[in-house]
Amino acid sequence: MTTVTIIGCGVIGAMIAYELRNTDLEVTVIEANSQPAMGSTGAALGVLMGACSSKAKGDLVTLRLASLRKYDHLITELTQQTNLDILYNRNGILNLYRSSNAETKARSLIEIRKEQGFELQWLDQNHIREQFPQWHTDGGLMSFCDRAVHPTQLVKALVTAAIADGVKFHWNEPVKNLADISGDRLVITSGLGSNPLISSIIGKSDLLQPVGGQALLVEIPHLNLQTVVHFENEDGSDVNVVPLGGDRYWLGATVEFDYEQLPRQANEKLLLEQAIAWCPLFEKAKILSTWAGDRPRPQGVRAPILGFMPKLPHILIATGHYRNGLMMAPITAQITRDLLLEGDSDLPWQPFCL
Repeated sequence: MTTVTIIGCGVIGAMIAYELRNTDLEVTVIEANSQPAMGSTGAALGVLMGACSSKAKGDLVTLRLASLRKYDHLITELTQQTNLDILYNRNGILNLYRSSNAETKARSLIEIRKEQGFELQWLDQNHIREQFPQWHTDGGLMSFCDRAVHPTQLVKALVTAAIADGVKFHWNEPVKNLADISGDRLVITSGLGSNPLISSIIGKSDLLQPVGGQALLVEIPHLNLQTVVHFENEDGSDVNVVPLGGDRYWLGATVEFDYEQLPRQANEKLLLEQAIAWCPLFEKAKILSTWAGDRPRPQGVRAPILGFMPKLPHILIATGHYRNGLMMAPITAQITRDLLLEGDSDLPWQPFCL
């Protein structure tokens, strides 16, 4: 039997293990930490912004939308298999705008997504006042198909289901050298931890750049928000508000390329000020906790990095998703499965190879 060793158990490693669980492959996952999702996955907000995003282009759009299509069935399947709770918001995402040409761009995207099978709706200022009266905006794009998922709950369910079907997991086992790992095939999914493993082969030690991000858990009475809200500030930074139930919300996250230490108190004030500018009710927010993490951002190559290691076809890479690990985990797992079993995939993976 062909053996596959997956290095790293964030959402990408866990999703691949789940995807491979019922194949003829013998699958083992090795994680450096004492439990899964302790890196960038554990610091994420779980916003699955595929249909309403206009930033991604070309093949990346194809992959993001294909991944989004998988989520509803995936969550239903996982909850049935594991009986675990997975906080999964099916109420869509509302993108808020303050721009004179926002409606024109939004309506163009609406038509594009309609042809692709996704429903978007432009809400003018009057509609916003009726449906989301707390928010101050010129208009918004409502995406009924986009989602949000609790990152660590998702990974816990993926691991539980994979274990039940025979996948082996080893915790507290950092990998320092690929030569130390046994297995017919290796899959590197360890985010920033992939740097030393990849550098030993391609000679580039900083392929993945750490980009910091800080977020808050806040309590806001009477906000009564069921939909994920996304808005972009004047400086180009974007913020998500993710409902958790019981007047609690995740707020974030910052994008920091140059920092000495995270989390820091100044970011708490910054995030709240940004939210207050769009929704004055955030003046009453009580900060319950704050945290930070690093996202793996590829340098000099596209994100994410997928496919075979150059000149080493027994080693695959599935990492460097930057801010889209949760978004792209299902389709990354499908591509990896295709490559392991067939050597190719019908999905566009070649543009993302090293």
